[in-house]
Amino acid sequence: MRSVPEKTLEAIQRHFHELIREQVAKLIDKNKVTLPDLTPLLTAEEPKAWFRIPGMRGGFSYWLEGEGRDTKLVTESLSGVVESSGQRYEITAAGSHLVEEGFV
Repeated sequence: MRSVPEKTLEAIQRHFHELIREQVAKLIDKNKVTLPDLTPLLTAEEPKAWFRIPGMRGGFSYWLEGEGRDTKLVTESLSGVVESSGQRYEITAAGSHLVEEGFV
């Protein structure tokens, strides 16, 4: 089981949801999509998950790295419609930043 302070995980999740909405808000609203809860990653044997976005022909893979307050979420957004659409972000309690793009 991964140890992450509740406030840290809440902040990471909030930034993750903001990032998703920045990229695909219209599809989220149109399809009434519930954004993912990160809590199950704390106890998952394979702590990597996939979040499909209807209408995007793709979605977001995401996983936690690190422990405690230093935990970060790494996420990759992929679209089957747009060539070179891959974007990788690292998200901490302080915010998110793009670390790579165009890899798909």
